[in-house]
Amino acid sequence: MNELPSAQHNAIVTPKLSTDPRAARTRAAIFAGVERLMSSRASRVTVQDVVRSAGISRSSFYLHFSGLEDLALAYLSQQIDIIGEAGIGVRRDDLITGATAARIGYDRLITHVVEHFPLYSAVLESSSSHGAFQAAIDTYSRRLLKSVLSLDVVPSSANAEIAVAYVAGGALTVISSWLRGDLDVDDDDLVQQLVDLLPTWVRESHGEERERT
Repeated sequence: MNELPSAQHNAIVTPKLSTDPRAARTRAAIFAGVERLMSSRASRVTVQDVVRSAGISRSSFYLHFSGLEDLALAYLSQQIDIIGEAGIGVRRDDLITGATAARIGYDRLITHVVEHFPLYSAVLESSSSHGAFQAAIDTYSRRLLKSVLSLDVVPSSANAEIAVAYVAGGALTVISSWLRGDLDVDDDDLVQQLVDLLPTWVRESHGEERERT
């Protein structure tokens, strides 16, 4: 039986947040500070930049994050949740094809990473944190593919769990290579290639698949 991956395959391991409202406000201030830095088109980001933009002390920052890499991973995890929630129902009533849904999802992710690259570059340059960054991207790709596949008829010859792991892994490799500068394509071309490389039965709409079979 072709079953989609369970929720445990799609979870990002993130630190438990404090229920203290003051702690929540500080984290919100830090994230808002990051947004202000990104909107200022900063080419690099440091902890000092973040605390200055957030209007907090360094000691307050380090009560919540061990460093810039830790902040970047927490921020990415939050944004993946936001992007994922925004995509819920994107294929409701099968109004768009799987290819269109995948394009919207990948475009949201790539646009976010590009706009916040000064923050994420710290993670990409850290051998200890790069793996966690890749895991977050992989999680998003799996979540996206699961939502695309949830309304499609999976061919009897295909195992949905294997298909999702295979395609998400390929997307992760391509995105990681692109972020390192190994692929000379712009972000629009990258998104289009990720969509074009999806299996045909993933890119089709539910209705198209029923008619074909």
